[in-house]
Amino acid sequence: MNRLELEFARKRKQKSKADMAAAIGKSVVSYAKKERGEVGFSDEEKIIIARELDLTGDQVNAIFFDGSLPCR
Repeated sequence: MNRLELEFARKRKQKSKADMAAAIGKSVVSYAKKERGEVGFSDEEKIIIARELDLTGDQVNAIFFDGSLPCR
C-alpha cells in the first residue's frame, strides 16, 4: 500500500482522518493505523475509500495494490 498517496488523495478532497474513519465505520485511531499501513484495509473498506475520495481505477491500483494489477 502506498500510504503517502492515500494521505495526499484524502487531503486533496479535504477529508480528515475522522471523516474517513466514519465512512468505514472505524475509530480515528483504527483508521490512522490503516492509513499508516500498520493494519490492512478490507476489500469493502477499499471500495468505500475509493468512492469517498473519487479515486480512479489507476489511483486505486497505485494506492492499494502498488500498481501490481494488470492494466487494460
